[in-house]
Amino acid sequence: MNGRLPAYKKSFFLSPDREDGLQLEIYHEDGIVYSDLSIDNRFEGYAEVLHGGMIFGILDVIIWYAIVMKTRIVAMTRKAEMEFFKPIMCSTPYRAKAQMLTIEERDVLATAWVEDAAGDVCARMNAVFREGKGFEMDAFVDRFDFSTTTPAIREYFLSLLETGNG
Repeated sequence: MNGRLPAYKKSFFLSPDREDGLQLEIYHEDGIVYSDLSIDNRFEGYAEVLHGGMIFGILDVIIWYAIVMKTRIVAMTRKAEMEFFKPIMCSTPYRAKAQMLTIEERDVLATAWVEDAAGDVCARMNAVFREGKGFEMDAFVDRFDFSTTTPAIREYFLSLLETGNG
């Protein structure tokens, strides 16, 4: 199922209503979750270089979506390893991509990376997620904005209510 994915309404990274946030749009296509980036210098770490913490956060978010889209598991980060290969510049176009790799016992393994316009990988995260427990799934799903998604993607996310994590 391809198309734009719903934004979590309160997310710093995704919410279209948070003027202080990044307002990223996330898409799913053929098993890959991606978002096009061009982030201004409000979030620089060095002169005109995007702060590494912002890159980590973006990759963490899109990994979460990649896992949900492949498994219907609502998972949370257990551990992550970042590698930075070249600076990611502010106000420059990039694409962040994520893919769920495998499940090993309780661990969900996934990877995400940022590519420049030439397709070169500038940063990569390898992460281990675990299924989240102890939260109300209906309240969680209610926090998604489905206004820009297809009916099929909306139904897919609503089906999380039937899988029941919490």
